[in-house]
Amino acid sequence: MALRLLTNLPELSQADNANDFSITSFKSPSRIGEWLALLKAMKQHDMALINCAAPELIKVSFVRWLLFGRCAQVVSLDTVLPIPKTNTFKQQLKLAVVRWLFKQPTLFIEYFRRTEGYTQHYGIPAEKFSYVPFKVNGLEMIQQIKSTDQGYIFCGGNTRRDFNTLIEASKHIDYPVRIVTMGDGEITKHGSALSTNNLPSNVEIVRHDGDRKSFLEHIAGATLVVLPVLKGNISATGISVYLSSMALGKCVIISSGPAVDDVVPTDAAITVPPEDIAALTSAIKTTLNDPNLREQTAAAGKTYALSLGGEENLYLNVLNQLKNLNSAKAE
Repeated sequence: MALRLLTNLPELSQADNANDFSITSFKSPSRIGEWLALLKAMKQHDMALINCAAPELIKVSFVRWLLFGRCAQVVSLDTVLPIPKTNTFKQQLKLAVVRWLFKQPTLFIEYFRRTEGYTQHYGIPAEKFSYVPFKVNGLEMIQQIKSTDQGYIFCGGNTRRDFNTLIEASKHIDYPVRIVTMGDGEITKHGSALSTNNLPSNVEIVRHDGDRKSFLEHIAGATLVVLPVLKGNISATGISVYLSSMALGKCVIISSGPAVDDVVPTDAAITVPPEDIAALTSAIKTTLNDPNLREQTAAAGKTYALSLGGEENLYLNVLNQLKNLNSAKAE
C-alpha cells in the first residue's frame, strides 16, 4: 500500500518511480475552514513533510499536538532556523512555544551535519536529525554554460553574506572583484548588508534581478569564487552557490560553518574563518598566485558537486529517508 504523504513539496513525485507514495499538496492554513481541512488531512495521511518553511512546520506541529499524535508523523526538511532572540519576555515566550511544538516532528532532515545549534537553542534532540546531501541547482543549465576565465573574482548570493569583509580584503588585492547580489531591501531580509561607501576601485557591484542563467554566467566567467558568510550561523548558508560554482569548474573560497564543515571534502574548497579580513586576504592572494592550487581545488570541487546530482537525486534521497522512517515505525 502506498504511503500517504502530505507535503508542500509535491515535486517529490518526480522521483517516486515505484509509486511507493500517494502525495497530496499541503496548503498552509490561515482561515478556520483551512485549519479544519488540515486537521482532517492530518488524520488521513501517514506523514506530513514540510519543506523549508518554519511557520508551516509550527502549524502542522500544533495540529499534531491537538490530535494527541493520532495522525500523520511530522517530518521537517531543510528548516532554516536562526539563533533566536531572547532579549524581551515576548521573545522568550515565543521561543518557549516553538521549542514545545518542535517536540512533535519525528525527524528533521537537513543538508548539513553540524546540528548542535538547533539542539542548543531549540531543544531538538540530536537523534532526530538526518543528513541528506543537497543538489546542484540548475544542473542541466550549468551543463550548457561554457566556463571561461575573464579575470575577476566572483562573490554572490543574498543570505547572510559578509560582503563587507570581502570589500576590506579587496583593498589589499590587485585584482577585479565582482559582487553580484540583489537590492538592499531584499538582502537585508536575508541577513546580509552591503556598504557601498568608499568602495575600492577594483570592486564592482552588480544588482541582480534573480535570473538564474545570468547569475550562473557571472560565475562562469570568474577566475575564482569567494563566498564569505557571517558568523553565528546555526544552519547552512551558501550551499546552492558554492555547489553551482564547483559544478562550473571554479575554485571556491568559503567561510567555515555548518554549510561546509563535515560536508565538503577538504580538497574540494578552501575554507577560512568567518569575518576574518586577514585570513580571507591571505587565502585569495595565495590562490590567485598558485594556478595549480586553483586547478586542483576546482577539479576536486567539480567531482564532488557533480556526484550529488540534481533535483531528482535529492528527491529520491528524501523519499528513501521517509521509507526508512516508516519501516522503523512498523518494527
